[in-house]
Amino acid sequence: MVTYEGMFILDPSRYSRDSATVSGGVSDAVAQNGGTVLAARLWDERKLAYPIKGQKKGVYWLTYFTMKSEQLAAFERQCSLNSDILRMLVLKVDPRIADALVQHALEGAAATGRRQTAAAE
Repeated sequence: MVTYEGMFILDPSRYSRDSATVSGGVSDAVAQNGGTVLAARLWDERKLAYPIKGQKKGVYWLTYFTMKSEQLAAFERQCSLNSDILRMLVLKVDPRIADALVQHALEGAAATGRRQTAAAE
């Protein structure tokens, strides 16, 4: 199994209405193609440099996952057909630093959750 890093730009209007379903679409696609999600988190919401599919903003979703390299093409195809995903970039992670990157993503997700909880109070 190879470790991959995926950055997905999600449709912000759909994400704001149902964030769990939209972001879960990425995890579902990984699972359907025989992969395992190691870490997934909201990275940021930003203004795009140019409109993509009529959207001027995008929600950036960072995901680390393992998958057999033979399944990657099918995964990317499935993501390109998902209307919630505006763009994506999937990179192979060097095995020597994969654990550190995943741990950093998990810590970032925990910190984001603490900030959101504090803001809600």
